Amino acid sequence: MKDVTLKDMADSLMAKVAAHVKERHEAGWGHVMATSGNFYIDYEIAAGAEVPVPEDFAFRHLLVASAISRGLYRQYDLPLWGSHLAHEWYSWLPHANPLKFPLFKASLYLKYLTGAKLIINESGNWALQSSLCPDSPMHTMPRVEGSTPGLRHTGKEFVDRHIDEARKLFCNIDYRSPTAAKYRKEISEFYDFVKANPAPAGQPEATVAIAKGNYDICAGEFSPNNAIAGAFRVAHTNPDWYEGAPERGWDIVKSVFYPRPPVLAPHKNFHLAGSPHGMVDIVSFATDRIEAAFLNANYKALIFSGWNTCSPEQYATLVDYVKAGGTLCLAIPHLSTNKSRNYHHYGVEDLVNKGDFSALCGVKVLGEGERFYWATGPERTPNALGLAVPRRYGIMGAELGNIEITDSASVEVLATDDEEFRPFILRCKSGKGEVFFINSWAYPGALNTDDGPGCTVDSKGLMGLLYGYIARNARGHVWITGQDSIQPDGDCEYIAYSYFPDAGKICMQNIDFHNPRRCVLHQFGDIDPIELAPAEFRIMDTVILKPGEKLNRE
Repeated sequence: MKDVTLKDMADSLMAKVAAHVKERHEAGWGHVMATSGNFYIDYEIAAGAEVPVPEDFAFRHLLVASAISRGLYRQYDLPLWGSHLAHEWYSWLPHANPLKFPLFKASLYLKYLTGAKLIINESGNWALQSSLCPDSPMHTMPRVEGSTPGLRHTGKEFVDRHIDEARKLFCNIDYRSPTAAKYRKEISEFYDFVKANPAPAGQPEATVAIAKGNYDICAGEFSPNNAIAGAFRVAHTNPDWYEGAPERGWDIVKSVFYPRPPVLAPHKNFHLAGSPHGMVDIVSFATDRIEAAFLNANYKALIFSGWNTCSPEQYATLVDYVKAGGTLCLAIPHLSTNKSRNYHHYGVEDLVNKGDFSALCGVKVLGEGERFYWATGPERTPNALGLAVPRRYGIMGAELGNIEITDSASVEVLATDDEEFRPFILRCKSGKGEVFFINSWAYPGALNTDDGPGCTVDSKGLMGLLYGYIARNARGHVWITGQDSIQPDGDCEYIAYSYFPDAGKICMQNIDFHNPRRCVLHQFGDIDPIELAPAEFRIMDTVILKPGEKLNRE
């Protein structure tokens, strides 16, 4: 197992999925759905499954599940995408919390808002199945102690001993139960809403995409004890196979684009998120099945944050995307060709083109540079990113790249280390587009600490600052800001919104069940203050765009 690679793991998964899909098709099935809580659902689609339907509550982030499904839908020209809501199993919220069913209702509307055209409710409406919350009605059933811990006893003799006692309590868990009645009520009311307001045609506008890199087969929720692809035997001998800095990059993405404020307090909110920068897709670089033409046709900006294994083919795609007008953000390790999870001690020889990124961003990486601790702006006057001396971000504790700038006229330094002012974040013009090049040997997930002079309680870190800046520059036709009308503020993190160009509809939802939330809505030159009541969902009519108008780069 010591020589196993990420490619081996991905190929094994895809072969099994492809064989199963082939079997189903040969048996006369139509479209095959991929339904699970797996963050590697992109590999299941690449292997032949045709309809992504994530098990949203198990996925533990409703809007991220939508983002990857929507990205795959566009990328693979799929017939449909949807949502499998296992609220009874994985909401985990106690029934004693009065938000238990408001959470379920909010999830239905969020999937509508994000573009799902299919919603499946897994359980609860006719019979309960789960005991995964402290006061589930399932806990009222007789507790049966098996003779051997961990074994499930289902034989007739075992059942006969307990069924009479259990039958007296079936009213707590079958279709007669108050819980099942609540599920049916919420589903019925949402069905009435959809009949009166059919799902808007098409998909929401998304002008920013997050790249799910090649061989990124992590779980999607960072845990340092979790092994990539479940390869614990490999991780025992090579700790790089445990989740680390590459996977923490997804935490930054969620914090910036789909933040989850504590709206279910006193319990944790794993599921509901606002979208202060609007709908953002996740597109997959799995096995390099993505083309520059697709990226340019759909997205103004593309951000790499998590793991990526680069290749000459992928590099050419990124060059073409930028030259044609795209904005790209990545760090040195995103351009590594490594397939063995070596993201600490790789060398220039492991980088695509041996570190010569002149065609992409006018930079050559000559080797691993010196370690630095604080990042700051290059001048005392704030630059476009808002950085200036003496504000410091860190402590980084990471190595810079030793670089040569081959096209200095096209490169602007936005961030440096605070001692020698060596370049850390560079803005590199290339063709009609630009690259935000993070000159670090480490992944962004290792670079987002903000514990230093000038740090604030609402800081999203330097990488978060960068991602937000890119998103604001890549806005579409509809966006929201705070009252200053410049950028999203704290209230915007409680508001999910989308714009459907094909239907001329704007959807807005306040995920806060207790407080109104305010924003300023910008659409086609109009600027309107908006106040959403607690848990309010609102649909507004706006401009219908012609197909050629869908991606205005001006």
